[in-house]
Amino acid sequence: MRARLFWVGVGVVVTVVVIRRGRRLAEQYTPANLAARAGARAVDAADAGAVRLARGARGFAGDFRRARAAREAELMRSLLSDGAGGTYDLDDLRRRTGR
Repeated sequence: MRARLFWVGVGVVVTVVVIRRGRRLAEQYTPANLAARAGARAVDAADAGAVRLARGARGFAGDFRRARAAREAELMRSLLSDGAGGTYDLDDLRRRTGR
């Protein structure tokens, strides 16, 4: 009698486990769940794209600042050149003109 009761218990446990896993598996492949997972993947991809875009923008801004400073220095050298290979002193020019 105990052996039969044991096997009935094992059968009940196996049945419950199979039904629960089967439901979980069926839920994974329902259209609503598939759409939700696809949407989550799309959001993750968009977030990754935004991160890459932000990194690129920061890199561009840094490159732009460096290029702007180099060009500004080049223009200042050109403006302060006296034509004979020397340069004017900007502070001296400001003092003389009163600006």
